[in-house]
Amino acid sequence: MEKLWSSVLATVSAIGLVCNPVAAISIGVSPPRFELKLDQKKATTQIFKVVNRDSKPATFKIYLMGWTLDEKNQIKSVPPSEQSLAQWIIVNPLQFTLAPGKTQTVRFAVRPRVKTQPGEHRAFIFVEEIASGDDTSKKQGGNVGVKVVGRFGVAVYGYVGNVQRVAKLNDISVNTKSNPMTASFDISSQGNAYVRMNGQYTIWQAAKYPGANATKAIAEIEKPKPKLPDGVVVGGSLPKKPVLPDTRRQVILRLPNKLAPGNYVLDINGELNGVQIDKGIPFTVPQSTATTPQPRTQPNSNNSSRTIKIRPQSN
Repeated sequence: MEKLWSSVLATVSAIGLVCNPVAAISIGVSPPRFELKLDQKKATTQIFKVVNRDSKPATFKIYLMGWTLDEKNQIKSVPPSEQSLAQWIIVNPLQFTLAPGKTQTVRFAVRPRVKTQPGEHRAFIFVEEIASGDDTSKKQGGNVGVKVVGRFGVAVYGYVGNVQRVAKLNDISVNTKSNPMTASFDISSQGNAYVRMNGQYTIWQAAKYPGANATKAIAEIEKPKPKLPDGVVVGGSLPKKPVLPDTRRQVILRLPNKLAPGNYVLDINGELNGVQIDKGIPFTVPQSTATTPQPRTQPNSNNSSRTIKIRPQSN
């Protein structure tokens, strides 16, 4: 059940495809992402499910938004137009109330109103939880204030024509001066659809590093206490933030803890849309920026999904 449902706090002010929740909200949505062909003759109905994981009844409403990613990889809303995927999506129901532990099936279909342009079209279907009137009503001149508890964004990608994902990994670098330390993946998306990484990273003590060709993916690396090879300090999953068509972006991996002074290698076992990434990036942690680590794995940063804080994965 934990694998099926995921929940993320969403607030209006901070937008990002993969978010760091400020606090958990009691909503689960599955699946968190859809990828659809829009040039089929007949539209098909899609479904996702919303579950109320709170101990009290909750009311939800649904709305849509077109989006893109800015230069800082933050989600930016796109004004509606006749070519907006959000304008073509029909959702039912648009509002509902769930008792504790209950599930609502939400159906949607994409019905373009004009001839669709080739390429990738994007929209979010937001499931917004609204606090009950008993908890948040504030009467001001006869008006009742409505408090939004959180939002969960279901990403919808629509494609017209042939989908071409063309990715280029320009560079990987490690910044030991940032807090926390980070690795930056310089990625270009040169096709007509987004690209993203998948796989694992590990940080090795340089003296025990066997070479990029000798390392392999580690089973269950996201568990609290995975079995790590001798010489591996820490490991986790690569960030799965998408790089949109015809853009070049820095995808940032936050390393989970500072390291003791010394020489290390950031080892990558992954792929970028089918192109293998098998690299070792040496780096040195100087005395002035180091602290003794408590080895642990990186918390799962996916999102799926791709779902949101609004900020709005998983994004």
